[in-house]
Amino acid sequence: MRIEAWLEYFNNACKINNKDNDWKMLNISKYLKGSALTHYVNSCLNISNFDDLCNILIENFLKPNIVNLSDFSQHQLRNNLDEYFHQKLNCGRQLGLSPQLILEGLTDGMPTNIKQLMTINPPTSPTEWLK
Repeated sequence: MRIEAWLEYFNNACKINNKDNDWKMLNISKYLKGSALTHYVNSCLNISNFDDLCNILIENFLKPNIVNLSDFSQHQLRNNLDEYFHQKLNCGRQLGLSPQLILEGLTDGMPTNIKQLMTINPPTSPTEWLK
């Protein structure tokens, strides 16, 4: 279970049972397991309130979505054009690429016959490319 989902579940259960943040801070260690409990024990002296605890746990267990240029350039059209478009567009935006570079990248991942059609009538924006 993702840490955000677990914390939301824990908060909702506490809310239903009228437990405040002080109670959560005193009792959360009873509900944490494994590396989350270890991280809590190692960090508990630096935690002043429940919101701080949530932030520390999320920062520690949240897996960053790291995108690099090779993810963008190597992504190829498989079966679903909409999925390809959105994945490539999101990747390009995360990399901070200009719309023109995203357009070029969208076209680069296409089969040769479609690339030829794109050079005859090139789109002016990523959304026009999808049409």
